[in-house]
Amino acid sequence: MKTIRLFCTALALTLIGPPAVSAADANRATINAILVIASNERGPTDQKLAPYEANLKRTLRYESFRFAGEGSASVSAGGTAVVSLPNNNRLEVQAERSDGRGVRLKVRYGGTDVMIPPGKTVILAGRPAGKSGEISAVIVTAE
Repeated sequence: MKTIRLFCTALALTLIGPPAVSAADANRATINAILVIASNERGPTDQKLAPYEANLKRTLRYESFRFAGEGSASVSAGGTAVVSLPNNNRLEVQAERSDGRGVRLKVRYGGTDVMIPPGKTVILAGRPAGKSGEISAVIVTAE
């Protein structure tokens, strides 16, 4: 008898569990940020940035890119978060519901505000960094 009750309880939890997780995920988002230093000096691009290199060159129009650090945060709809990055760089994040398709994030980097829908990646240029002519940029992905 205990075995049947245990089996029924496990079955009920299996049937009820996934929708509750999906509903919670629909109200929560994770933001991942990679800090990049862009330079006009010719040279290799960091291997960690290889998947983004073409977009970095097209967007920022610099010659080489150096990985400087990364961070992430999770935020619920209606909430805020801060992603701290090296060299006093930071992203301020506000989460908003996105018509039942997850959470849309409003990201502020420096003086720039950008809306990022779930599953999208953007590149934000920042302030001067390091040597003369270098700038910081952030690759931001919303999940």
